[in-house]
Amino acid sequence: MITASRAPEEKLATVSELAERLAERALAEMMQQRPVEDQTATALAEAVLLLRDYDYPVPPLALECLTRFFRDRREHAAADQDSSREQEPDSEAHEEQGEPTAGGKLMGLFRSLRPGA
Repeated sequence: MITASRAPEEKLATVSELAERLAERALAEMMQQRPVEDQTATALAEAVLLLRDYDYPVPPLALECLTRFFRDRREHAAADQDSSREQEPDSEAHEEQGEPTAGGKLMGLFRSLRPGA
């Protein structure tokens, strides 16, 4: 029989295991040059945040996957921005440099979760 105090620990272990499996799949997709769906990254991020909220160890592979996902997204956005600037050289630059975006803030969170950070 599962005690009440034991149940959350087992559930967190299950969340951790599922996050690691999801990260394995996402990294496999990245290695095959396939895009990772936003839904996959969101589910993985939510699992990592849940584990962190309960001070449960976060699988390193999940952090690695999220770091790669957001780095790839940032690089892709920068490349798109560069190509649009080349097409429209007279466009005004309304972006403020140094102001963190939501993705940047999330990346900062994941960097802080990495072991040895």
